[in-house]
Amino acid sequence: MDIAIRAATLDDIDAILVLHKEAFADKFGGAFGAKSVERGAEAMAAAWRRQGARALRGMFLAEVKGRILATTTLRTWEMGNDDTSAAEVAFKQVLGVWGAARSIFALSLLDHRIERYEGFITDVAVASTFRRRGIANRLLAHAETEARARNKRYLGLYVSSMNQGARALYRRLDFYDARMHRSWLTRLIFGERTWVYMRKELGVS
Repeated sequence: MDIAIRAATLDDIDAILVLHKEAFADKFGGAFGAKSVERGAEAMAAAWRRQGARALRGMFLAEVKGRILATTTLRTWEMGNDDTSAAEVAFKQVLGVWGAARSIFALSLLDHRIERYEGFITDVAVASTFRRRGIANRLLAHAETEARARNKRYLGLYVSSMNQGARALYRRLDFYDARMHRSWLTRLIFGERTWVYMRKELGVS
């Protein structure tokens, strides 16, 4: 399978969200409500478009013949934070004031403060029919190369403690369990209380 890896663009937003709704069904359902996933995806799209290319900084896609099969994102300290005001406006327009407040609060529970020498990995998603074909490995290797080019000393990511498949994948790629984060709020909203921060040393001095 001839897989191309490239940076995401604003033209990819709809296809990315189709993939993310499937791969992150628990997060979409928790953040937007089980009956409002489509409106939540619409709000995400509106927020990304309002922010412009900045919203997709660090996101890479794996595609075959123009079909997006997988994503991952490498975030670094230099990239700064998301434009929360733009997201808030877009969410209010699509979800209303209460829906926007609830969703923004829920998503904020998954935030991570990126360290200066960290390459933080998010959005690791592969279409269900293309899993276990090494696509995630290739995207993560690409992200690692990008992190090394930016002189990052380690990679970090969060994964649900219950997601044994993902944890096994990351261990095969030399990530290790660095610490646990527990939250009753994420248990209430996303159905998961314990998250594992996994780290991989890059050996960059």
